[in-house]
Amino acid sequence: MTSNPLPKPFLDRLTNQFGARNVETILEGFRTKRLTTFRTNISKATDAEIETFLTEHQISFTRVESIPHAFCVEGIGDKGVLSLPICQDGRIYVQGLSSMVPPLILNTQPGESVLDLCAAPGSKTSQIAADMQQQGQLIAMEQNTVRFDKLLFTLAKQGLPFVDARKGNAIQLCRSLHNTFDAILADVPCTAEGRMNLSLERSYAYWSERNIEKHVAMQKDLLRAAVPCLKPGGRLVYSTCTLAPQENEGIIRWLLKTFPHLSLVPIQSPLPSHPVSEGFYLLPSVEHEGLFVACVNSESVFG
Repeated sequence: MTSNPLPKPFLDRLTNQFGARNVETILEGFRTKRLTTFRTNISKATDAEIETFLTEHQISFTRVESIPHAFCVEGIGDKGVLSLPICQDGRIYVQGLSSMVPPLILNTQPGESVLDLCAAPGSKTSQIAADMQQQGQLIAMEQNTVRFDKLLFTLAKQGLPFVDARKGNAIQLCRSLHNTFDAILADVPCTAEGRMNLSLERSYAYWSERNIEKHVAMQKDLLRAAVPCLKPGGRLVYSTCTLAPQENEGIIRWLLKTFPHLSLVPIQSPLPSHPVSEGFYLLPSVEHEGLFVACVNSESVFG
């Protein structure tokens, strides 16, 4: 295995978890600059219009066939895409492929009542809103002031006024929303192991088992608050950008034990994945960051 600065306990766990061959792929993903990807904001533009713009401006692109409205561009980079008029006016949104996956699994429909539990900066919120065709109810929660402002900026730029953005502690905000939602996205704070970059020390310098434990406690608190907000038959998609099993499979096992009215929903990844019994991982690569996703269904009213 190529020398790298990552902690040995972390590397040993990855090997036990995914196998040596997959670990080599993961480490290459940590070393490599990822491809620039974005999606069409279908509230403002069509894929055909975006293709025409890119062709006219001689920007090389490919379509990501397994993810609706997703594009990959070459030779321009994130900064270049962000400077394009189609990005400046909100017709496209720069977003990693892995970030696009949880809303696809949630599969929201126009007219549904939906909660984005930890919404900032608004990547997944705006994707969900576009999929809902701005019909129904979409509540987006964020506690941090700076991140909440980023959420508002994203929603305004994407032209999504129907989203009900609420600033505050999600645990407290959920208390008045029991039995309300058809679908909940719980893309929770995590240790972000899937986003490590070996050229950025701050992305891995704070890794520790203790940090994982702290995030597990936070994730459980958020889910205790969110689950009672599901309607009977409602679904909750849980996602993180970490590879830590304590924050992923461990949380789903805890969730099913703590809330017996929940059941695991089989899901399939739109991208090559590492399946586990509780859901699936996307392993870090040149195409995308790491991700874990699982889905549960509420079979009855909570309590």
